[in-house]
Formats: sequence, C-alpha cells, structure tokens
Amino acid sequence: MKLFKKLAAAALAAVLALSMVGCGAGGTGSALDLKNEVLNAIEDSYNMSNKTATHTTAMDTAAAALIEKAAADETAKDENVTVKELLRNNGTGDYIAIFMPYGQLSTELMQQSYIEEMKGELDRAIRNITNDEYYNRHDTVVKIGSPVIGKDDSIEMGAATGKIQGKNYLVLLVKKAA
Repeated sequence: MKLFKKLAAAALAAVLALSMVGCGAGGTGSALDLKNEVLNAIEDSYNMSNKTATHTTAMDTAAAALIEKAAADETAKDENVTVKELLRNNGTGDYIAIFMPYGQLSTELMQQSYIEEMKGELDRAIRNITNDEYYNRHDTVVKIGSPVIGKDDSIEMGAATGKIQGKNYLVLLVKKAA
C-alpha cells in the first residue's frame, strides 16, 4: 500500500508540473518570447499566403551586431540623433530594419498588439520599398543599403533585442531570400 501511495504522489506531482508548463508559466512576455512570437507570426502569415519567410541564426546575429554598433556609436550620446539614424548609419548590407521599443508586456492582448504592429510595419515597408518618402515619414522602419524586396518575394529574417540610447528595442532585419 505504501508503494501505491508513493506512485500516486509521484504521478500527481508529474501532472501538476505538466499543467504548469501547459499553462505557460515561466517567463511569458520576456524579450525572447516576444522576439520568437514576432518571427513565428511573420512565418505563419507568409506561409498562409503561399510565400516563404525563413528565420535564420545568421540574420539574428546580424540584427544583434547592428544593435551593438548603434548603441556603441559616439553620436548615440547626442539626444538629437534618432535610433533610426543610428541603425541606418551602422548597418551594412541590404536590409529593411523594423524596430520598436519594448517592455515587459504582461497581457496576451498587449503582446498580440505588439506582434501585429511589427508584422503590419513589415508589410507596409515591403509594399513601399521604392517610396523613399514612406521611409522618411515613419519612425519605426529604415532601409539599410539598397534592399529590393517585392510583395511576392520570399524573405529571410532575424531579430534581436538590446538597448539603444538607454531604451530596450526589438530590431527585426529582413532581406530578400537568396
């Protein structure tokens, strides 16, 4: 009987542990979760439109390097220099960079709103790839180099988070897939 009670207790503990994992306990809303949710939402959106969006670690690395360079730029100390200028001036290659400040988002509604805003900004940026006025007007998107991405093209993307001018940003880098 003692063995049965021990087995029952162990089984109950396992069920409780699995239910905690299933309910999303443990870090919901973190920068890593938000970054991955943005990338997953874009991949899903592209797949639903019979296009391909591929998330690569090389693009994640490029996004992280861009944030590091922008943060370390001497002109970042000047409050009149924008994050957009820092990203454009420190980037190499041909990318679209979408960047938005982020904080710890506690509710699924706010997380979903943030994700949809990033996804929508990417869609608008690609539709307006040849419209420099669009890029001049918007504070959360910048062309680095001379990206050429059509609305029906497959894309390669990556993202990173980091501090620029004392504020946390999520930076999404996108280029036309090779």
